[in-house]
Amino acid sequence: MESLLEVKDIYSGYGKIEVLHGVSIRVAPQEIVCIIGPNGSGKSTLLKTIFGLIQPKKGLIRYMESEITGKDPEEKVRMGLSYIPQGKNIFPNLTVMENLEMGGTPLGDSSRIETVIREIFERYPILNKRKKMRAGFLSGGEKQVLALARASMIKPKLILLDEPSLGLAPRVIDEMYQQIHSINQEGAAFLIVEQNARKALRLAHRAFVLDLGMNRLEDTGEGLFNNEEVKRLYLGR
Repeated sequence: MESLLEVKDIYSGYGKIEVLHGVSIRVAPQEIVCIIGPNGSGKSTLLKTIFGLIQPKKGLIRYMESEITGKDPEEKVRMGLSYIPQGKNIFPNLTVMENLEMGGTPLGDSSRIETVIREIFERYPILNKRKKMRAGFLSGGEKQVLALARASMIKPKLILLDEPSLGLAPRVIDEMYQQIHSINQEGAAFLIVEQNARKALRLAHRAFVLDLGMNRLEDTGEGLFNNEEVKRLYLGR
């Protein structure tokens, strides 16, 4: 299988505290890959390490056939890699329009940024209605839509997405995952960390289970969804 992202034997953590102990994953072009596991298993740490917010102590990260292990986040964004962190993933004191403009900064050309924002507003009419509103006043679901739209500004090849359903109502979660599916159909791959394992596994092409900072299981999304051990440990049955 061709790899867009390849993470090999990564050891990473915070200071002297090692969280990841030799984790390996891969994401193919236009693939949705989900990472599930208990709290404290290292899922968010893995995304931060891939994006460059944490430097790994050991291991290799390749993206589009180039090693990016030591590159900083800004450089990775220019390569078409977007990251949507858990929780604080917008600028609350800026308007919706200003948030999108900030997301488009790597594009450089102001006319190109304007073109992409028009496309965003066509895709997300609610953002067009709220474009002059401070982002901090948006609902939880609208904030997640804005975060996804900001990440889409650079036309990324891969989006790292941390806990997209956190704190959202079931209906809003369904809408969020519909948007993820739509963006994926247009060519972007996703690596999603998610506590809502049922929802994520239904959408994912492949999935990994992390536990205690190590790989535990790998299968298709459907395969893990129907795995009896996964059902017992992670799906509430």
